[in-house]
Amino acid sequence: AYGLVTAIDNMLLFRGVQLVRRIQGQTGGGGGGTGIFVNISQHTLADRRFFGEFVAFMGQNVDLAPNLVFELAEAQTRRLKPEQWEALAALAKSGFRFSMDQVIEPSHLDPAELAKRNFRFVKVEARKMIDYAAQAGGAGFVRLRQGLMDQRVELVIDKIENEPMLVEVLDLDAGFGQGYLFGEPKPLKESQ
Repeated sequence: AYGLVTAIDNMLLFRGVQLVRRIQGQTGGGGGGTGIFVNISQHTLADRRFFGEFVAFMGQNVDLAPNLVFELAEAQTRRLKPEQWEALAALAKSGFRFSMDQVIEPSHLDPAELAKRNFRFVKVEARKMIDYAAQAGGAGFVRLRQGLMDQRVELVIDKIENEPMLVEVLDLDAGFGQGYLFGEPKPLKESQ
């Protein structure tokens, strides 16, 4: 209501950069395989001046690319304008990767399109993916999973809330999982 979303989002983006710098400093520059996912909101993408400056800044700091993944919600990607895709492509050209989260319907994912748009991760809620895998004998899920692997897009199952759900998720052969079963989200400095 007060128009502060862009300012808050901008601070979060730069906070992500600071955290990656700290991690790289503690591990001798490589980050030790640690990656931080940072959300980019629709508001930030729509702020041409800020996002243009941010893309230029990231282009001068490509050493951050192995440890920083920019995350966009699926619904948000459907509203992007060509100039916003171009700005994201410039980030990808500098080596940065993207993650799609808040997937609405797994059956609508197109692995080739995700890869073309430089998405290297796709996050799908556990219950949605379990239900999708159960539909029609799992044929659609098998095609999706193979398509993601062929395109080198990692499947991340999120919102894994309990052990019975984890047992079901393990059958999905996802590369990564996250959720309250593994721990509540907390500030990075508390987890170090």
